[in-house]
Amino acid sequence: MDSKPMTDKIAELDEKIAQIKAQKKALLNREKAEERKKRDHRLIVIGATVEKYCGVIEDMDAFEKYISKYGTAIKSKKE
Repeated sequence: MDSKPMTDKIAELDEKIAQIKAQKKALLNREKAEERKKRDHRLIVIGATVEKYCGVIEDMDAFEKYISKYGTAIKSKKE
């Protein structure tokens, strides 16, 4: 028979489970960080493009109203 007591085996398995959970959490965090990085980059590029064609926007409320009014037209033109 096995020389290790059952409690030691259970403790080892619990430790392995904890390690696997930590690895899973690290992978999920890395995936979220990568998604955030891509989104941040996309938003910066969009903002730079808007500023390139519209200039510096001083009145954000007016710009937001404009975008809300014409945003659906822009969205419908997506390819």
